[in-house]
Amino acid sequence: MQDGLSRVHSQSYSHPKGSGNYDSPESHDLRKAPPSGGAFLLYLHIGMPKLWKTFITEAKNTHGADVNEILYGYYLLGGTWTGFNGAAAAKRTIKDKKKLIGDEEYMHQRERAKAMAVETINWARDNGYRGSIKKVWWTARPGVLAKAVGYEVDSKKNPTDILVQFTDKQFLGLSAKSTKSKGDIGFKNPGAGTFDTSLGTKLTDHYKSTQSEFAERHGLSSSAAARKKEIRADKELVMFANQQRDIMLGELRDHLMMNLNKLDQESLRSFILDETMDAKPILPPYIKVTGKGKGPYTADISDPLKNDKATAMATDEITLHIVGNDSIGVMAGDLKILKMRFKQESQAMASSLKLSCEPWR
Repeated sequence: MQDGLSRVHSQSYSHPKGSGNYDSPESHDLRKAPPSGGAFLLYLHIGMPKLWKTFITEAKNTHGADVNEILYGYYLLGGTWTGFNGAAAAKRTIKDKKKLIGDEEYMHQRERAKAMAVETINWARDNGYRGSIKKVWWTARPGVLAKAVGYEVDSKKNPTDILVQFTDKQFLGLSAKSTKSKGDIGFKNPGAGTFDTSLGTKLTDHYKSTQSEFAERHGLSSSAAARKKEIRADKELVMFANQQRDIMLGELRDHLMMNLNKLDQESLRSFILDETMDAKPILPPYIKVTGKGKGPYTADISDPLKNDKATAMATDEITLHIVGNDSIGVMAGDLKILKMRFKQESQAMASSLKLSCEPWR
């Protein structure tokens, strides 16, 4: 392809290889011919339900995260709405989203929020915050964070979900995460447009043109919403859309890899810290708080400026590695820092492009 979007070859990358005997949809190399015969039937039985399950799960996770964040703020105030900015709207949100996620998931989110509140208060006491928390803001709505602190805040660089103010007037931002697992979770989801601005890449253009070309080739609507319905109504189109998505994600990854490899060490270090980890001092200061478990419930706290990964990023040599079909792994010395991954959610060739930063294990 043009503009540096041709495949980039690396010793650490190899294409998946089709064996000719397709035991599952995932085993077929969709860069080659689409599956046929028994493989196609198997795709219809396994691939389609998996796609729908993913869509439903992602929506439920979003509702659960909102419930967790609001209850987190509630328990930071000692289990009261007094001091919760926008309490009436928050309570309505809780009521509506509880119906969507169900009683069991609501219980998990509530108990994780309690654990998160306890750990946050302990951390604040040990790190120079005096007095109790007197005000809480849920920053889901645009402009809430800046209005609360009284100055402009770049929300793209500050991932605060809950803002608290102590009786000593200090603000502390809280980036809240809730997960059933005990492991590490993601860092930041910067967006392809952010990378295009910082690096001069053409990720967004390529993503848009690929979808437009796919729609034209198959006689589909230019509207993503309409095209999504058209694709889902045709099982063969779903298969072709997934095929094109996988090719596109690989090309986007390689284009990003090529541009990152042009940076010197200090420029690469600054880019990773700014755009994927947010590990440089910003205002208001924030910490990452992760609620975990399905009973017992625990919580971990990570200060972006005081952890092993931030230290390694500041001092060790940074290397980049091709991972799978759609990801770039970042290492500092011998420590795996994170993985930058391209993905398309909801429906291949008819939904937005996602660029996430995730744990690399």
